[in-house]
Amino acid sequence: MENKKIAQLRMKIDNIDESLMSLLDKRADIVKVIGKIKEKQGLPVFNKSRENEILLKSQRSGNTQFVNSVFIKILGESRRIQEERWR
Repeated sequence: MENKKIAQLRMKIDNIDESLMSLLDKRADIVKVIGKIKEKQGLPVFNKSRENEILLKSQRSGNTQFVNSVFIKILGESRRIQEERWR
């Protein structure tokens, strides 16, 4: 019985993971476009106020530490994607 419940919950996690991957792919595509615009306009990749804004939103979650750490990683990868476009 317990293993069946775990399997059901893991299926839910798998579905959530699929959604997250799709959304992260879409986010990365938009990050690339923003990077091109920044490059054309001579703007820096790092925008502290924008990142702070996103991190503040992440603190609204019921799992603040978890969500905040994920967003810190997302923001870092977003900068990396934009910096790669400039090289």
